[in-house]
Amino acid sequence: MPSLQGTLELTHLEGVGLLPPAPPPPPTQGAPAARKRGGAPAAADTPASFANKRLKKMNTDMYYRQSKMDNNAVAASLASVGEGDDSCGGSGVDGWWGLDRIRSAMVDCSRREGGGKGGGLTNVRSLLTIIRELDGGGRKDEDENENGGGVTNCRRGRAVAHLLGFKYRSYAARHAVAAAAGGGNSIGVAADGAVASPSIPATVSAPASGGNVVFPRSLHLSVAYLCARGILDPHDLIPHLVVANTAIDAQATASATAGTKVATTLMVAHGAHCVAAVERLRRLGVVSLNAKNQGDGRASNDHAPPAAVSAIFAHPSFENDPAVVIFRALLALAGNWDVAAAFLAHAAHGPSFAAKVIDSRVGDAVVAEMRSEMDSAVSAACTLSEGVASDVCAWVENAIEETAQFNGNGTGGRRGSSFPSSMASLLAKDATLAEISSVLLEPLLALARSGRIRANPNLYIKLCRLFARKLTKINPESIDDDTFSVLSTFLVPSMSLFQSDTVLPGELWAVLNNLPYQLRYKLYSVWHRPGLEKVSLRIISSADVRAGKVLKPLNNIESEIETGIAARYVLKRISKENIIVMGRKLAKTSHNNPLVVFTDILSKIESYDNMILMMVDTFQFVTKLGLDVMGYCLLVSLGGGEDAGQKNRTKMGGLNTEQWLSSLETFTGAFYKKFPFVEMRGILMYITKRLKEGHASELGILRSLIKTVGGYGFVDYDSTASLSDLQLDGRRGSRLLKRETSSFGVVEDVNREASHQLRSVLQGGDLGVIILIFLSHIRSRVLYSKSSDTVKQHVKVIGNMYDNCEAVMCLLLEYLSDSSDDSTAKEKYAASMPSLSDLHKKYGVDTAVAWMLSRPLVKPTYLSSTASTPSSESLTLFPEVASKHITPTMFETFYTLAIYDISCPDDRYSLDIERLKKDCDRLIQLQQGGEAARGQMSMLAAAAAAAGGNYDQIRQATAFTKTHAMQLDRLKSNVEQLSNDFQRQQNRCNLVLTKLEANRKLLIESEVDDSMNDSFASAFMTYCLYQRFLLSPEDALYCAHFVKLLHKIKLPGFPTIELIDNIVNSVIGSLYCMTEDEAGNLSIFLNEIWKSVNSWRYDNDAFASELKDSPGSRLSKVFAEKTGFHHHALTGGITHDDYKSLYNQWHKKIGSAAIGCLESAEYMHTRAALIVLSRIVSVFPTQPKIGERILKTLAPLQSEDNERPDIRATAQGYCSQLIKARDEGMWKEENVAVTRARQEREKMKAEEKKKRLAERHEEMKKETEMISRQLHEDGRDGWRQDRRDGREERGRPWGMDLRHTRKNLGSPTVALGSDDRGWIAKYGIAIGVIGRQRVGIIRGRVVSPEGKEESEVGLQNRAKTPNVRIKNELVVTLVGHHHVDLALTSSRVVAGEGAEELAVLTE
Repeated sequence: MPSLQGTLELTHLEGVGLLPPAPPPPPTQGAPAARKRGGAPAAADTPASFANKRLKKMNTDMYYRQSKMDNNAVAASLASVGEGDDSCGGSGVDGWWGLDRIRSAMVDCSRREGGGKGGGLTNVRSLLTIIRELDGGGRKDEDENENGGGVTNCRRGRAVAHLLGFKYRSYAARHAVAAAAGGGNSIGVAADGAVASPSIPATVSAPASGGNVVFPRSLHLSVAYLCARGILDPHDLIPHLVVANTAIDAQATASATAGTKVATTLMVAHGAHCVAAVERLRRLGVVSLNAKNQGDGRASNDHAPPAAVSAIFAHPSFENDPAVVIFRALLALAGNWDVAAAFLAHAAHGPSFAAKVIDSRVGDAVVAEMRSEMDSAVSAACTLSEGVASDVCAWVENAIEETAQFNGNGTGGRRGSSFPSSMASLLAKDATLAEISSVLLEPLLALARSGRIRANPNLYIKLCRLFARKLTKINPESIDDDTFSVLSTFLVPSMSLFQSDTVLPGELWAVLNNLPYQLRYKLYSVWHRPGLEKVSLRIISSADVRAGKVLKPLNNIESEIETGIAARYVLKRISKENIIVMGRKLAKTSHNNPLVVFTDILSKIESYDNMILMMVDTFQFVTKLGLDVMGYCLLVSLGGGEDAGQKNRTKMGGLNTEQWLSSLETFTGAFYKKFPFVEMRGILMYITKRLKEGHASELGILRSLIKTVGGYGFVDYDSTASLSDLQLDGRRGSRLLKRETSSFGVVEDVNREASHQLRSVLQGGDLGVIILIFLSHIRSRVLYSKSSDTVKQHVKVIGNMYDNCEAVMCLLLEYLSDSSDDSTAKEKYAASMPSLSDLHKKYGVDTAVAWMLSRPLVKPTYLSSTASTPSSESLTLFPEVASKHITPTMFETFYTLAIYDISCPDDRYSLDIERLKKDCDRLIQLQQGGEAARGQMSMLAAAAAAAGGNYDQIRQATAFTKTHAMQLDRLKSNVEQLSNDFQRQQNRCNLVLTKLEANRKLLIESEVDDSMNDSFASAFMTYCLYQRFLLSPEDALYCAHFVKLLHKIKLPGFPTIELIDNIVNSVIGSLYCMTEDEAGNLSIFLNEIWKSVNSWRYDNDAFASELKDSPGSRLSKVFAEKTGFHHHALTGGITHDDYKSLYNQWHKKIGSAAIGCLESAEYMHTRAALIVLSRIVSVFPTQPKIGERILKTLAPLQSEDNERPDIRATAQGYCSQLIKARDEGMWKEENVAVTRARQEREKMKAEEKKKRLAERHEEMKKETEMISRQLHEDGRDGWRQDRRDGREERGRPWGMDLRHTRKNLGSPTVALGSDDRGWIAKYGIAIGVIGRQRVGIIRGRVVSPEGKEESEVGLQNRAKTPNVRIKNELVVTLVGHHHVDLALTSSRVVAGEGAEELAVLTE
């Protein structure tokens, strides 16, 4: 018995589950003649009758005269066969023993019957029973196996296998003899005299010595047919194919490692093919400067392959390799993929594959290794043989024929197959997606790895449509592993193999569109791995390449490299002028490899942010699949890929965002604004994940999405310190008033579809609320969590991160709760947001933020409720300590209301409505035309002319266009809406005021004797005001106006004076421990409070009408004793003199705290003090002593020695504001004599300075005249006729001929004079631009900025047009010692004819 290392039993494959049970043999129409008794002989010469004749003739010799051999001899003979002994020569079976003569005859008969066209194998069925009987198996064994009562005879088919194997060896030996005799015959004749079929070429092996070995086609068909009928185990042929391969190819044994003997050199050739392909791909796109010119004159960048590689491609094809052709025949006739693939793997890998089957430790790992070897063998065969790939494609088409409902007859063969097919469709019509994927996984994997699927796009389209239809019938989120493997290894990566068009991406998108974005991004990740273009080539070792183990199919890598070269070619040439043409070309390159193109685009955007809008316009030509891949690439670039966290997100100091992240933030907003249907959840989930981990560096992305995509840029702000008074007034009003005051009349183009899409994504799955809760948590984590043990973050960095989280949280809350565009926004927000008590207790959100998040939901209930008692939800957040001093009603009222409810900006509404009406009237005049519109048309014409417009553009600018009509409609709508908002807010404020008046007794609980509560002021400041006014500018305004409102309604027991004292004490302490935005919020709150404090101090009427005899002027007993006031302050309130004393104390405290911060070495102390002082400069300081001390403290901060440029700039700005306020009389307590003396000193300094400038001007004028005379005497008239070129045009200034270099011009004559504001030059040379033409200033007369005279400067136009004159006042600054930089303060350029005015820019 041959060793199992040389042959593989079919039963072992069945044992490990790789092969299904062999089908039972078809029933025969009659028994063999040897077992019939009394039956009549067959009339016709059928195969059975022919076999009967042979049996009668050979009966005596076979059974009576043959000398029987013992079992040991048989075993030794078969063992020699397994070892590859070729001592039989060319005698075949008859050279061993005569036992198998009858079997050989039956096989030859079956070959003759099956060798013709048209599927003649069906006529051989009558011989199958005879072969089974003579091969050691009987009907009894088959019946037992069918009934489960016995085990298949392991000897069944062994003799037939050896007979067929000896046939292969016989033809191989015959070729070896002919080759040795020098007569290698290229046309082989079978033993039965049949010539190979002309339609299907006879198989030819690949001998190293040359010549062809012909194996008849009928021989391969017989093997496949007998295997299909369960008579033959194809693995028993492997030893004979090894012997045949060794006999015809001496190099096969030499090339085998460790004595391994294989039936085909498929894997060796495939490894050599991979080596050659990798070398070629590494040179692809590399330009060699030393390359020789080709015949067409171009230099080649591809080197010739080495000789060893060339020899591989000179090797004959594997189209005729016997093992490969048997694999193809098995696919066609047997139809069982595992049987055919296992045979090819055994033939290609040799005994190593057989050893895994008989291993007693067979498990999942061994099965996986066997599957891998089977896949690699089939992939190698498809790569090296186009016929194998065609048969695999035909097998797949036949398998899905019924399932996909394609038109086909199902019989007589398959499209692209070289063999007739007897297999039916493997998949039923109602097969599930899991069943389809399980059957097709390995064939499709081989097609994808070999790249042969590119030759059959129709099959790809059929598969895409089949999977798209099946995915609609299941839950796409629960697809099985086989389906995902088909998608990730075949459908998606195979897109790179086809030509770049829009058809196949559309078919693939029809499949992927049914999947959730998580699965799609996972598929793109597999497509991306292990890298794009040549990255995967760099990380693979040479040994793996020689073994054919590549990380990514080489055809995919080649396609990616070619796409990258084409994309970079277009990117180098794209511009705003050719964006349509080049954009289409760039989009076309991305159709089959979007990952390559978009990754390259994003890498360039990270460095050049001026490409953002241009690239966004280009994406309009990209397919839907490409746009979805763009979303994935953007996520990977932001850090959501496998290399997350590799790039720094902040600069070295940690204060500013890195350029790449800042550019991607801008691009994200612009991209999703134009393409809102592209998946956003991936990026939002990535931001959520980062927030959960405690990282806030990606908040700029969320901010950009809300501002640009959501259209809420008017709500956002850079910092609270940058908000003007006008913007703060707008934030007290409606949403439209915020927009009008924030953008200063600039209309922002809002994509409502994009805004709706973003809001729906944030509302889906409670994603927006989850982000809000994470933002509320990360604020404290930023302050108290330690990022690293070695790196210490600057307090400014921590403060900026904290402020950024606070600003984004307010922005997102405003966006989610706004129902102006979506009427159901608040309902969806309420459905997602936990209750107020859960936010505080379950999710750990602090009191002020919990109220802020729940305010849009709580406030409507509060305003509509008539109950005077607070809700149970609000009581859960009410501190037990505060309950002793503050009533629950006061606590709930304070945290429920907003600035919109208690303060209406009447003046701001009126001003904006009036402004919009004026704009409407202006457009109406322009629409009507006539005399009234003449002035406006002149202004528009002048503006168009100044911008360089031509005659048609100027006429177009003065016409009433469609844009003007749209603007007029918008203005009319805004006027009407603002008027309605004004009325609505007034009604709301009146409603709140009425409710406060009704609950005034419940807001504060006074003492029994109506005296003030000693602890109310401090408790109200601690648990209410201080926690809220630091959150946002709106909350700061609300806190100040809420205090004013309670004082205005004269709420009994409300201690206004004590509350102001607590505010001052809180300010002087918090200046040392707050961020920049918190300082800005504090400054807004303090500015509003201090306006009233100042008016009560310096306006007796205001004190008498607003504070005197009011409940707020009364003091508690503890506070009165502390300040030393008399008993009257407890009952009647303080007097104006008492108030002045308190004011002086408050003023001194704030001034001392501010000066201490300015003198501090800590950055944040100084920064916070400057922010607060800059905001309250109009109300503080009012006492000259404090003011002078502040000015003295600011002096070192403004010097050039200060290493903090932002502090220096802020200090200089505040100093200018403070001096201006002082000069305008803000220092109300300053002595009149001191003020007058200071004004006199400043006046004398101004006159002295003016005198010095006049003297300097006279000196420069004399020098100018002297130099002019010298130039005239030298004959260098700057405007004389240029004689060197003989032109008749106007004279060109000397020294400016285009043929002259800068060196020929020489150094200009420069006269310098200095003062406080810069340098003055009398002559200079500079470069300017008029329109699109560059000019050079070659002579001129420049005066000082203080002079009243305009200078006329001569210009030379390099475009050879008439002379151009420029009349300007020039501010001149020194650059080095020989060059003067001219900066224009006014630019009016008149051409030679005086026809048009152009803007000038000088360098």
